[in-house]
Amino acid sequence: MHTQNVNVKTAAPESSERWGADPEKRLARVIAEQKLYLHELCGLWNLQLEQSDEGEELCRILSAMAKNVLNNGVTCWHRSYPLIAFSVAQSWLQAKAHALRLYGITGRTAWEYAHKELKDGITFGQDMRQKDMC
Repeated sequence: MHTQNVNVKTAAPESSERWGADPEKRLARVIAEQKLYLHELCGLWNLQLEQSDEGEELCRILSAMAKNVLNNGVTCWHRSYPLIAFSVAQSWLQAKAHALRLYGITGRTAWEYAHKELKDGITFGQDMRQKDMC
């Protein structure tokens, strides 16, 4: 599913349904999902996909990980730069090393794309916070 197809009104409730209301269980589930994505990224190499298909899968995995960092890893927006839980970001950071090591230029391109998505999301969140303060 492309992000353009997401209904903004239904996106927030889906998150609580998906992860649950208990913050500790929610965090544990997000961390587990990040680890699964990392495992999937490392195993993708064994499928010997065409380069374009491999690139798409890498982008999908890394973008999903970045989305988890943004939506579930930010613990505080009330600073000059958002505070992010290392436990959520850890697999995301490990994914960079694996993407570069296993997939070369394709991995670098996919990482840069997903990293830009994360940076853009953080910038958007900061802009929205500043507008709320005015």
